Amino acid sequence: MKRTNILLTESQHKAIKAYAKREGKTLGRMVREALDHAYRKKDPLEQRKETAVAAYREGFISLGKLAEVLGLDPVSARIYLKESGIPLLVQSLAEAQSDAENI
Repeated sequence: MKRTNILLTESQHKAIKAYAKREGKTLGRMVREALDHAYRKKDPLEQRKETAVAAYREGFISLGKLAEVLGLDPVSARIYLKESGIPLLVQSLAEAQSDAENI
């Protein structure tokens, strides 16, 4: 590893120390993880998966479409969401009826 000094604002320092304490990590580790997340080159498939999960969270795509993008069956996609801490979106009866009429 290489040592580097950085200057943080008071609020940045306070926030990252609080995050580090909650996560049980060092401030340095938190900074390294943030840099990795912000600057690492992701392969196109990983980017597509992240975009699909974000679209699912916002309700733009269905569980079935998410499963298709992830290369999983719907049951495995549900398990993936649960393990990732992503709440399962449930359609209202009216939405389900509307979808059924559009098939």
